[in-house]
Order: sequence, then structure tokens, then C-alpha cells
Amino acid sequence: MIQNTRRDFIKAGGLVGAGLTLAASVPATATPQSDTLRRGDWQRLRQLFPLDYRYAHFANFLVSAHCEPIRAAIEAHRARLDGNPAQVMDYDRQEVWQHEHEVRTQAARYLGVAPGQIALTGSTTEGLNIFYGGVRLKPGQEILTTVHEHYSVRYALQYRTERDGAGVRKLRLFEDPRQASEDEILTRIAQGIRPETRVLGMTWVHSGSGVKLPIGKIGELVKETNRERGPDERIIYGIDGVHGFGVENLDFAAMNCDFFISGTHKWMFGPRGTGIICAASEHTRDLVPLGATFSQNQNFGTTFTPGGYQAFEHRWAASKAFELHLQLGKDAVQQRIHGLNHYLKQQLQTLKGVELVTPSSSALSAGFTFFRIAGQDDEALAAYLIQNRVMVDSVSRDAGPVVRMAPGLLNTEAEVDRAIRLLAART
Repeated sequence: MIQNTRRDFIKAGGLVGAGLTLAASVPATATPQSDTLRRGDWQRLRQLFPLDYRYAHFANFLVSAHCEPIRAAIEAHRARLDGNPAQVMDYDRQEVWQHEHEVRTQAARYLGVAPGQIALTGSTTEGLNIFYGGVRLKPGQEILTTVHEHYSVRYALQYRTERDGAGVRKLRLFEDPRQASEDEILTRIAQGIRPETRVLGMTWVHSGSGVKLPIGKIGELVKETNRERGPDERIIYGIDGVHGFGVENLDFAAMNCDFFISGTHKWMFGPRGTGIICAASEHTRDLVPLGATFSQNQNFGTTFTPGGYQAFEHRWAASKAFELHLQLGKDAVQQRIHGLNHYLKQQLQTLKGVELVTPSSSALSAGFTFFRIAGQDDEALAAYLIQNRVMVDSVSRDAGPVVRMAPGLLNTEAEVDRAIRLLAART
């Protein structure tokens, strides 16, 4: 294996496997940890975050606050780097690799894969650029995606086309998100696949409507199609998963995909500026790296972790986010988030003039509840809630203008009731 290096990347004798003991340990910290956190302990979880709870925070899907275990890990890594940065980054490079390996190990536990299948990125957007920019295409082959994608995907695909002429085609999976069905979505995808389709790119949970796709069933459809195709024609299935990651109780195997891309600084509560790509194999040939790595370049996880000097204290602290979710229980997390959104949807439907945009069914929705009120401007409505210390946002994307609310693990039923009372005063 070729070693991607900078100044040969290590000093003589410094090449130590990621599984070995650190040469210098991270200093201990007195910051409170999550050792008292138990499965489904939502009150204790709230206490770990420095949020201003005079506000009801229903927009944590934008970016997460750093909880105590994350802050403690960041500060410990930062102290080590600040004390002797050259020692850590050059002479003790095995320490760098050990910290990366720990993040991959915890992410792998969460997804049910091997650490070598996990590449570390800075965001969903960076991961999408790596996937769409690096996926192998022969002349005449196309990327098939949807009209419902985030603009990060649209730009990644536009730049790919401008760079090498790659064909891109977009499907509409439903007309009305509220009336979307699994059968409609799967039928439109099946009908949209052509012999030249080489890549299928889908978003798990849409940030413009809140619709959640049946990604596992889409993967089964892809596998069935691939049975009739050769290795260079098989469909490569990639998922933008950021708004399902940290919500849904699903392992990677159940996704039936080739690549899963997500940031970890939203629903997962990871440090700002962190993300992952999970591949179906530790040694994939479906992607071409877009740049050199500073990691060991031994498998997918290390080769596709972008190089360059990063905010390493944030990247290395991401392991704590996966630990936190595993402590809480993936099934308990899903049940809590779905339950709060179901409650919000029920209460919204008691208000005059409210139009729900997101499907009611948990099979087709996750942690989002989007709505609008007849005759009211969505931005003005969001501003009204924010002025009354209910944090939401408004967008106008795939489903048109909506107010976005996302009851999550840091919310309570009482906060939902508070938001409903404010909306009732406007209807």
C-alpha cells in the first residue's frame, strides 16, 4: 500500500498501529462526564448541555450544542495539542492515529460495521463531495438522484458535470409529501432506473418536507436490479443520511447501501465540524479519493479521511457522541423522538388553519414536523415563535414555505404545549 505522507509523515520508528497503546495519554479532566447517564434518562441528558432552557430548542437539527462529555474531551485534546503541538502531530503521530481509530471504533459500534469502513470528514457536505465527486463512472453512465435533494447535493452534482461531463438525472418521488407512500416512492425509483444508471443517490430524511425514505427497501430494489448486471454496471447506492442519523434505530446492514454519508454535529450531538462516510467494504474500488490523507492509507476508513490540518480536538472528541447514544439506547432514542413528533402533530391538528406538511406515519417521517398556517407568512410565524423563546426556523424548498420544528431528545412535552399555546393565539 502506498503511504500518503507529508515529510514522510512520521519520523523513523514512529509507525505504530492504531490499536497500540498511546505513547502519551490524554490528561485527565475534572469536567463532569456522562457516567451517571442511563438508558432513556432524558432529564439527565438535558443537564449535560449548556443550553439556555428559558428557550424551547426545536431547531437543534441545525447544529448541536456541545454537551459535557464532548466539551471535556475537546478540552483534554486541546490541552495536549497546545502543550506541545509538534510532539503530538509529528513525533507522536501514532497518538493521532489512535484517537482517529477510537472515533472509527465507536462509530462502527453504533452502525454495526468494522472500523475500517468508517472515514472521518468535517460535515455531510464534505462527505457528499467525496462521494459524488469521486464515484467511478464510465462514459455514458449516469447518476440518478431526486428533485428533493439539499442544495449541497445539487452543487456537488453540478460541479461533477462541469468537470467531466457526468450525466445527472433527477426523479420526483412524490407530488405531495403529506400523501407520499412507500409504494409510490419505490415504483417511481424502479421505473426511473435505466441501463446506464450507475449511481443512485438518495436523501434519507428530506430537510424541505420531513419525508423519510424507506432506504432499506430501496436498497433491496437496487440489489435485485444488480443481479442482472456486471461489476462495472452494478448500481452504486449512496445515502445522505444526516437527518436520520442519531434518530432512527438502524444498523448499516439494514440500509442495504454502498455508502452512507452524514455529519455528526446535528442529531448525533457530535462536535461541530465532524462527520463520517460508512462504506460497505473496507477496500472499495467504487470511489477515487479527491485528495491525500494524513491517516495511514490502509483501508477505506483511513484513505478517505481527508488530510490537512484539522480541528483535531473536535474530530477526536466525536467518539463521545457515539458512546452517549449507545448509553441512551438506539431504540429508546428512536421511540422518544418519534413520540414527541407524534404528539406535536396531534396538537397541531387541533389548531384552525394549520396544514401539516410532514407525513404522520413514523414509517415515512423521523424527527421533523413541518407545517404552515393558511394566510400567514412562514418567516413571520417563525419570527413570532422565536421572539417568544421557541426556537424554530422557516425554509422554502421542496415542499414550499414551511415552519420547521424538530422535537428531540432535549425537549419535553411541556415545551410542545408551550409552542401550541403560542400558535393557538395566532390562529
